[in-house]
Amino acid sequence: MPETASKLKVNSKRRRALRIRGLRQRWIANTVAPIFVLLVVLVTLCSAGIASYYYSSMQKGLETRARSAANVFSDTQISSYSDYYRAAVNYTSNFKEKNQIELQFLNTSGKIQVSTSGLTAGTSPNTADISRAASDGEMSVFQGKDPETEENVLSVSYPMTYNGKTVGILRFVTSLRGVNRQILFSVIVIIIVAAVCMALVVIANLIFINHVVEPVAVVSEAVKRISAGSYGTQIENKYTDELGQL
Repeated sequence: MPETASKLKVNSKRRRALRIRGLRQRWIANTVAPIFVLLVVLVTLCSAGIASYYYSSMQKGLETRARSAANVFSDTQISSYSDYYRAAVNYTSNFKEKNQIELQFLNTSGKIQVSTSGLTAGTSPNTADISRAASDGEMSVFQGKDPETEENVLSVSYPMTYNGKTVGILRFVTSLRGVNRQILFSVIVIIIVAAVCMALVVIANLIFINHVVEPVAVVSEAVKRISAGSYGTQIENKYTDELGQL
């Protein structure tokens, strides 16, 4: 008999644990899961916004430099390709941001004639911005992998015209390696903040649900005993709120 009573007690505890676990799971699913989805959406939107901000800022900076350089050339007397070439060499040698941005002057066929990086002179980048600038006569932007170096770059090509005819292409190009690292760092920080917020939400909900589940389980067990005929069963009331009323 004592062994049977012990088994019944163990089974009762197991059933109670299952009920508590089920209520806790429903609570987590109904409260924590929506918050998790919301945080994922916010992290995604913030990451996309940060990346867009960095890339657009870099693009605007290169476009401003391209327009400024084009204005300098428009004030220079260029009557032939040799004049254009000399002006390009002079402008390139005086370019002060050569450590961060590469300045290139290309001919209309897309071959680099002058560059702040001597290694690229004589090569053809073959990016879409060059061909568009040469054919459309308007400034063009390219962001992607450079076919020559296999590196992610951002470039702006500006057509250099004389008497309505394009005589060459001015091109600013910069690597995206540094900005990609900055974006990755910012995204990691956002993910860490979101993870901390999610952990706090989970902990707060677990504490709250434990304070709800425990008395509900006690009431449930007592009601079962009463329904089985144990009318003398009593529950100690420790609460003054709705649980106390229950």
